[in-house]
Amino acid sequence: MLIIYLSMLDTEENKDIFMKLHDEYSTIMYKKAYAILKDCSLAEDVVQESFIRILKNFEKVIKKKCPQTRKYFVNIVRSISIDVYRKRKKQQTLFFDELEGTMIEEFANTEDILEGKEFESYLLQLPKSYYIILSLKYDDEYTYKEISSILDITEENVKKRLMRARNKLREILVEQEVKI
Repeated sequence: MLIIYLSMLDTEENKDIFMKLHDEYSTIMYKKAYAILKDCSLAEDVVQESFIRILKNFEKVIKKKCPQTRKYFVNIVRSISIDVYRKRKKQQTLFFDELEGTMIEEFANTEDILEGKEFESYLLQLPKSYYIILSLKYDDEYTYKEISSILDITEENVKKRLMRARNKLREILVEQEVKI
C-alpha cells in the first residue's frame, strides 16, 4: 500500500517525508483506531483511509516532526474510527436496548464508571466534536491552551464545549439508566 501512497506524491522530497511520517505514526494510528473499534481489520482499514486523507492535504501537513503533526494524524484516525464505529453500529441487528437488563446493571454496579468497553460505547454516542474534545482533555491530557491550538478555537470556547460535552454525556448515562 505504501507504493500506492508514494505514487500520489510528486517530488522525491515529499515521498521521503511521507515515508518517515508513515513509519513514525502508523503504529500510533493503528492503536488509536483499534481502541475505538476493537477489530484488527477495521482498524487497519481506518489507518489506510487516514493516510489517503492525509495525502489529499499533504501540502497542509507540517513536514517536520512536531507535536502538532502527531495530533493531526491521531485526530484524523480518531474521526474516521468514530464514523466507522457509528456506521457499523447502525448495521447491527442487535440493539443496545436488548442488553439493557444485564449489561447496564453490571456496569452500574462497578465502582469506576470511567473504565471498560461499556463506557466507550456511551462516549461514542456523543457528537463527534464532543467526543474529540473529551478525548483530548481526558485521554490525551492536554491543557485548555493546547486543545485551543489543536482545534483552532479560543480557550473559553474549549471550556464551554467541554462543559456541554460532559452535560451531554451525563444525559446519555441518565437516559441509559446508568447510575453516576
